[in-house]
Amino acid sequence: MKKIILSTFLILTGFFTLSAQNDVLPNLMAKGTNMGSLGVGLPVIGAGYRMTVPPIAAFYEVGILDLGRPGSVAVGAHAGFWGYRYKASIGDYDATYRYFNTLVGLRGTYHFTILENWEVYGGAVLGLKLESNRHKDNMGTTASHTHVRFGWQILGGTRYMFTPSLGAFVEFGYGFTYGTIGATYRF
Repeated sequence: MKKIILSTFLILTGFFTLSAQNDVLPNLMAKGTNMGSLGVGLPVIGAGYRMTVPPIAAFYEVGILDLGRPGSVAVGAHAGFWGYRYKASIGDYDATYRYFNTLVGLRGTYHFTILENWEVYGGAVLGLKLESNRHKDNMGTTASHTHVRFGWQILGGTRYMFTPSLGAFVEFGYGFTYGTIGATYRF
């Protein structure tokens, strides 16, 4: 873990040093900028589980504070959904468990433009996680449960804008997904 933190720190230091060479480079996410994104991710599931619905995330951000060269702050909304199942067999007993997870919350991010049309960002999502599961076995037993819990995601990512209004992003994190890749529309 120490190596990962040190490596991340060194990479970000390199980006900050590189971008410090150009004082007139504007932030991609400036005050009043609106961006909407849609992506598909890798789920946070254990061995033996099979994904039935890949993680699909949609989020909207608006820039609320432009700090110039240090970067900018954005807030917005985040919604994500994914599902998976698990089959268990012990002797003559067979059971299937199906899980569906939804995360709806508020998103806060800090953006830093490192090169023209390219930025890195980090942040968090805090909200509600709706967990629904269903159990069915060959003995005729069926059970369903739904729980509402505190939901969260810590994330870091990068975004490149191909045109003034269309770009792509990659995010890595923990909580809802390990990583997400998708498209961004700026309006």
